[in-house]
Amino acid sequence: MIRSARRLLGSRPVWVKQLFLGMMIVLGIGAIGTLVIKQGLVRWPLKVATGPAMIGGADFLNTITKVFAEERPIIHLKRIKKESFAASAKALENGEADLAIVRSDIAMPSNGLTIAVLRRDNLVLIVPGNASLSSFQGLSGQKIGLLKSDSAERNESLVRLLNGVLNFYNINPETVHQELLTLDEIGPAIAKKQVAGILALGPSGTGPVSKAIAAIGSASKTSPKLIGEKQAAAIAKTIQGTEANEIEEGDFGGAKPKPEEALETLAVTFRLVGRHSLPDFATGEIARLLTLTKARLISTSPLARNIEAPDSDDGSGLPIHPGAAAYFEGEQNSLVDSAVSIFYLISIILGILGSCIVWLFSARKSDSATGGGIDIERLVSIMRNARNANLTLLDRLDDELSDLVIRSFDQGKVPDAEQIGIIAIVTRQLDLRRQRLQAHPPV
Repeated sequence: MIRSARRLLGSRPVWVKQLFLGMMIVLGIGAIGTLVIKQGLVRWPLKVATGPAMIGGADFLNTITKVFAEERPIIHLKRIKKESFAASAKALENGEADLAIVRSDIAMPSNGLTIAVLRRDNLVLIVPGNASLSSFQGLSGQKIGLLKSDSAERNESLVRLLNGVLNFYNINPETVHQELLTLDEIGPAIAKKQVAGILALGPSGTGPVSKAIAAIGSASKTSPKLIGEKQAAAIAKTIQGTEANEIEEGDFGGAKPKPEEALETLAVTFRLVGRHSLPDFATGEIARLLTLTKARLISTSPLARNIEAPDSDDGSGLPIHPGAAAYFEGEQNSLVDSAVSIFYLISIILGILGSCIVWLFSARKSDSATGGGIDIERLVSIMRNARNANLTLLDRLDDELSDLVIRSFDQGKVPDAEQIGIIAIVTRQLDLRRQRLQAHPPV
């Protein structure tokens, strides 16, 4: 191969050799780059802003980071802790972070697109089994307890959600007395009938809602009733960051699993969002790793069971990152696949370019061989006529030879080595004939 390259380039101009060398360098760099990426030797650090920890959230995020590292992906996550979900969203907006964990109803960054839904919290009104209250529409004039969390931001959000539902039904929120109660305060408040029920927001399974159900059941000595919202889809359109969701039968567990039948209600989501400028392959890789490691995360953190692909038709109106969407729809290529495809594409382009150059030189050589540089047949004719020419004819043949060479240069067709050799022979033939005539002039 090396000998063939030397034969090909040996007689070529300098710029052709430089072009060939450049092509080889590009192919070499592409091959090395593809190999490095494929072997996982490259890491792209991404900063992820996290708000207040969810229940089990610290272990959950630690496990994600650990699994990501063990899978040797190109993505390396670095956590930035923030005091609130609003601050987490702000960090993404101002460029401090590349990714952020946010809550849909609290703050969604203007430049953030959803990569995955980490958790879905349902809004549920829990009342004693013997209570007459059966819907949110009956809350006017009632006193309601709101399950208090350790975050003022979440407490304010819960109040906004309740007020949003009341406003939908044209109920003045001021007609409903609202009181934030901790989990320990729920039982006594229900037992003393200080509140008609408890409004709680939380995920399915073990969590704040299931604990509130147990506390109310114990205090009232009844099997609590769960009140959802049948108009959730319509209400979600009036409260930003919310969506309708159906709680499956028995999702909250308990001695008598609640709810006793599927319950439609309002929900909010915790989301992993990324800058819209993040490449599709990066967000697709994150979505892929979250999906692949979900089984392992379930054994470490109950939050993992709630990880799901974002749905553009969930009614929330929150945009999805195209890279994540491509992965979940089975259309995403990994960076390795993209790099290999680009490498092969460059190889094909350079191969075609090289073939074109070879063809051009071959065509040029063919043109020269067929008279593209010097008219070979005319040279042979001049040499044949010179054998018996007199001095006058020799002068004409000499002028004709000069015209052939000059015309060739004027046309930009430089004679090749073979043609120059023939010209030298013809010139020598003319000189010998002239010397012979001058030595022995004809009588």
